[in-house]
Amino acid sequence: MELLDISFIRNAIIGGVLLSLLLSVLSLFIVIKKWSFINIGISHAAFGGLAIGFVAGISPSLTGSLFAVFIGLLIGYISKKGNIHEDISIGILLSMSMALGVIVITFAPNYNSDLFAFLFGNILTITDEDIYILLLFSIFTFIFLWLSFKKILYCCFDEELAYISGINTNFYYYMMITILAIATVLSIKLVGTILSSAMMILPAAVSSQIFWHYKKILISSVIISLIMVLLGIFVSFEYNLPSGATIVLIYSIVFFIVFIFRKIVIKD
Repeated sequence: MELLDISFIRNAIIGGVLLSLLLSVLSLFIVIKKWSFINIGISHAAFGGLAIGFVAGISPSLTGSLFAVFIGLLIGYISKKGNIHEDISIGILLSMSMALGVIVITFAPNYNSDLFAFLFGNILTITDEDIYILLLFSIFTFIFLWLSFKKILYCCFDEELAYISGINTNFYYYMMITILAIATVLSIKLVGTILSSAMMILPAAVSSQIFWHYKKILISSVIISLIMVLLGIFVSFEYNLPSGATIVLIYSIVFFIVFIFRKIVIKD
């Protein structure tokens, strides 16, 4: 409890809790829709936007969000309209964005340390402003998902049938990509661009090994994510480890433990 008296540690814990709630809820839709590769593409694409903002002296979070949204929508558009396979379009845009980011950031002084922070995150750098932005975006996202939950879930399970039923599938498709892109950028200070996609995939991936109903998966994803993030933060503080990598590693270990337990003990 003494750690809470230190402002940057308190911000890290509050930011970690908010991100765990946001990302664990989004994780359900990523797993159901099988958007894991799109999510990875968006998270890597954000690096290009962050680098542009850093070098240009503009808020990296703003440029990163705009760039990630643009790449995410472009991935979605090519996947829907183009004759190129989805995996190929994601691979091309992912590589292009990362290459752009690496080239741009070489023009900035002391780019090595900043590049490391962008790639792997540093939760101790979360500011009060970051928390306010994260809180407002989380509230907006939760309200949107609450109002449109059944329609979005319908689109995730069967987009064609949802369209026939009169649901504006394109709106929800691109809206979810936009939300995922912004959430990815906001999570970069916690785990970095490389690991941010894991934070969106692991919650529902772990929960789906235990439960089958989407409501139980959603609730358990939130609970497990909160525990894993807080545990990762405190372990990283205690042993002076990178917070993002520690959280993802603990999460991954839990996933394999649950997976092995299910296969060996339950024998489904």
